[in-house]
Amino acid sequence: MNTTDDYLKNEKGKAARKRTRILVAVLVYACAFLAIGCLIGIIVAVMILNFGKSENHETLSYILLCSFAGGAAVFGLAAFFLSRALTAAAARELDFRERCDGEESFFVGEGTLMTFEAEGVRLHDERGSEHEPIRVPYSEMRFISVCTRKKAQEKGDWCVAVEIPLKYLAKKGAKKTGEPVLVQADAKPRLYQTLEKHGLALLGEQPPAEKVKTNCKFKPVKNFSLPNRAKRRRALVFIVISALLIVAAVPVGIFYSVSICSVLAAAGLLLGGKSVYSCIRAKAVFGVYLEGFFWQESSGSERLFLKWQDVESVTRIEQKGFPLIEFRCSYGKYTVPCAEGAYELVDRVRGEHKKDASCES
Repeated sequence: MNTTDDYLKNEKGKAARKRTRILVAVLVYACAFLAIGCLIGIIVAVMILNFGKSENHETLSYILLCSFAGGAAVFGLAAFFLSRALTAAAARELDFRERCDGEESFFVGEGTLMTFEAEGVRLHDERGSEHEPIRVPYSEMRFISVCTRKKAQEKGDWCVAVEIPLKYLAKKGAKKTGEPVLVQADAKPRLYQTLEKHGLALLGEQPPAEKVKTNCKFKPVKNFSLPNRAKRRRALVFIVISALLIVAAVPVGIFYSVSICSVLAAAGLLLGGKSVYSCIRAKAVFGVYLEGFFWQESSGSERLFLKWQDVESVTRIEQKGFPLIEFRCSYGKYTVPCAEGAYELVDRVRGEHKKDASCES
């Protein structure tokens, strides 16, 4: 088969996998919207049940309530499983696009491929733009295995961080000295085999030889709670507002309308419940474990667990008068607020871990 036929075959394969991914994505959103619609239907059915006077209204309400509850469960589960299918479809599409470029090509960014060659890697655009490809020799690179954990557990998402000197990626006229740039490639057997084939060392925590079936969860030595006072003050304001709504609902129900009373009371209870939950959760958490440390921001959006074997150094620093603990590892650094006694505990637990590791070796 000639080159033109190969190109057309690859383009058709890409298009087919893209269509599959889009179809699954549409199904995910459709099921999610239908599940939300059924939840709204449950609320409507409950309102009809409460305010309906006749037996027909009551029978219809129960039928609608059961139907909407069943629909919410079915469409919710369908959306969950389809979202997992979407992740798998997207991964298959990316892998196929990589293989179209070569068995030793891997995405390290949107539309950017890293291809392994005899003396180094070649960074180039997937579609072959006018820009000259960037070649980086292996001698100036590092490949680091990274497991991103959002919880204090063994299970996590694996990737390979590739460290490239800034001088190769800096634009013309820009500063070419500074911290190396890290790009990320998805962890997959094909990448590990390529690294081994070219005799390249993979630093950092090594992925398990076989897929771990049981997920080991770690127990904390101590958790430090760091309250977010600004968020707690805001939550307390809304708790007061919700209490006023509930109190105001009583005279409204007695002297004016039971329906408006129900709405005010329901709004107050919902707002109060959410505000109490926000008040309790308005804190950052720093946990020290025998295996590593855990950090969660007060918003809950940023969470990480880092093992001690990935930590190269721990330093107590100050920024704007606030004490912090800085954790440095081979692919970056993390800083967390230093609660009273946290640094001393980290130093002791990490020291014990290093001693145990040296005894095992």
